[in-house]
Amino acid sequence: MVIYNGELVVSGFFTRAAYLTSKGTENPGSISANYIARWNGTSWSPLGSGMNGKVTALAVHNGMLYAGGSFTTAGGVPAASIAKWNGTSWSSVGSGISGGGQIYTLASYNNELYAGGTFTAGGGNAGNHIMSWDGVNWKSVGSGTDGNVIFLFPYGSDLMVGGSFSTAGGYSAQNVAKYFITH
Repeated sequence: MVIYNGELVVSGFFTRAAYLTSKGTENPGSISANYIARWNGTSWSPLGSGMNGKVTALAVHNGMLYAGGSFTTAGGVPAASIAKWNGTSWSSVGSGISGGGQIYTLASYNNELYAGGTFTAGGGNAGNHIMSWDGVNWKSVGSGTDGNVIFLFPYGSDLMVGGSFSTAGGYSAQNVAKYFITH
């Protein structure tokens, strides 16, 4: 979940957004929503036509909403596991993520968008389970990790990386690592 333009945006593995009444029945205001929906405090609404597969990560970066997961289209346009929402429509993020995997986590860090998951490439570049998007290109983050990245979290001047790996950037790291940029 994230807050985008003053609304709560939720994602997951669902095709309807609803809430229960005090009697435990579905509110008649439920809507069709393909893996992503927004709540304005009163009612649900879809974000375009949504995605054609599950959405497992959300982040706000440079005023745009980014969604990652395991899908090939967003709002009916091609989008390889990641797409961005400008408030009215979906678009691809470069050529997206590839290498047989999905995105589990997204984070805005040091003016770039970072993606972590089960993938091994993005935008034609190798990226072992973690990559960054600079607004134009997908880039590898060092040598990546030797296993899935499940969580990314900016902490101070560092980016914390969590998952199921034993090395990160070629160093021993049992499931948690700290990434930082030296200047």
